[in-house]
Amino acid sequence: MRIDSITCGLIKNNNYFVIKGDECLIIDISDFSAVDKFIQENHLKVKGVLLTHSHWDHLMGVEEFVKKYNAKVYLGSRKPNYITKKEFDYTKEKYGVTVEFDADVIYLEEGENTIDQFNFHVIETPGHTYCSVVYYFKQEGIMFTGDFLFKGTIGITTSMYSNKELMEESLRKILNYPDEIVIYPGHGAISRLGEEKRSNMFLKRAR
Repeated sequence: MRIDSITCGLIKNNNYFVIKGDECLIIDISDFSAVDKFIQENHLKVKGVLLTHSHWDHLMGVEEFVKKYNAKVYLGSRKPNYITKKEFDYTKEKYGVTVEFDADVIYLEEGENTIDQFNFHVIETPGHTYCSVVYYFKQEGIMFTGDFLFKGTIGITTSMYSNKELMEESLRKILNYPDEIVIYPGHGAISRLGEEKRSNMFLKRAR
């Protein structure tokens, strides 16, 4: 299995491609054109789009992508989430764009899941949003953490549908996973979970 990524969108999101042979899963889509170009150039068959959470910057390209590829879209089961709260649109005032989402969503339960040849675990990590999840590919030792956990920091807990206490519970949960796991966040550089346990003050405080 190989991991590729492109960084794009209004606030520089990481969009990931989990690839086996000519098939792939996409983790978040912040810009349709950039993701579409990557898929076309690499001749990939899309087996699903996994959303780490439903903040606008992680799904700006999803609706257009689904219309072209008829791809299935997956999200964690926790609610409320922004997809079902279309009236909550802070992007228009701040960024001059309106984000709407009109694609069917398949809600994944926490635990082991399989999509075609891809096997992974959904770990519910509410805090940054109530619907935030981590996708953990155990065999490969990798996690896609969205805006839950970054290199050196965590996602904010001061916006609507965020919760500081739930974030602390989620951080304690992630401490139980192996140090050697490589984490792929929604923004910024990759890291290792062990390094975050040692140096990330939020994880250190969660012990």
